[in-house]
Amino acid sequence: MTPAPLLIERAGGVARLILNRPDTHNPINLELVEALAAALAALRADAGVRVLTIEGAGRSFSAGADLKYFLTILHDPPHLTHYIHRIRDTFNALEAFPRPILAVIRGYCLAGGLELMLACDFALAAEDAQLGDQHANYGLFPGGGASQRLPRLIGERKAKELMLLGTRLSGREAERVGLVNRAVPAAELDAVVREWLARLTEKSPTGLSYMKQAVRLSASVSPEAGIELEAAKFLEYATLPDLKEGLDAFSAKRKPRF
Repeated sequence: MTPAPLLIERAGGVARLILNRPDTHNPINLELVEALAAALAALRADAGVRVLTIEGAGRSFSAGADLKYFLTILHDPPHLTHYIHRIRDTFNALEAFPRPILAVIRGYCLAGGLELMLACDFALAAEDAQLGDQHANYGLFPGGGASQRLPRLIGERKAKELMLLGTRLSGREAERVGLVNRAVPAAELDAVVREWLARLTEKSPTGLSYMKQAVRLSASVSPEAGIELEAAKFLEYATLPDLKEGLDAFSAKRKPRF
């Protein structure tokens, strides 16, 4: 029996999505994309899930697209179009997911794997991880959002360096340029992930969702429109129970209970 391409584990408000093709560094094919899309749809409807992680089984996060699979559809325009559109839609759904998503990076995070990581809210990496956009090294072109998300994250000039030169960065270098939030020794990565998850799960899930939406929209509107949006979101959020609980906890000098 073929193993499931994606594993889902849940505990304490955290859902772990584990890319499960470890023998080949978790390459991304249509089956894996469809499994990820289905998982996101199900978890979106589950109010008990407060944070997601995306990680890879085995040695790596993901070395990119499954090129063996890609070659089988390259000269089949309907299937190729469907594959690229499903990647686009699934990574967009990941970016728009209403709760925080943390990518955990070990080993390779390259090309399509990098694009998957870019759609997440946070990334924590092992210092010896290898991150980069490798498309140019093989005459390929990104199809999972790198040309749009990467320059917004690290700036146009550095994004061009990674994309046009096919440069790889270590986890430590990726932290320095802002590609990941933190890079730590590989042996410490699990502990740091647990720390971040603990901090995120104690926050208001509604408040974090509102913040995610406002920050995401900031890239597509003018500063003036964004400030207006923030004010409108504030007034909407002020009517919800989590704000009152936060203020009550502050007054009582206790931790809020969300």
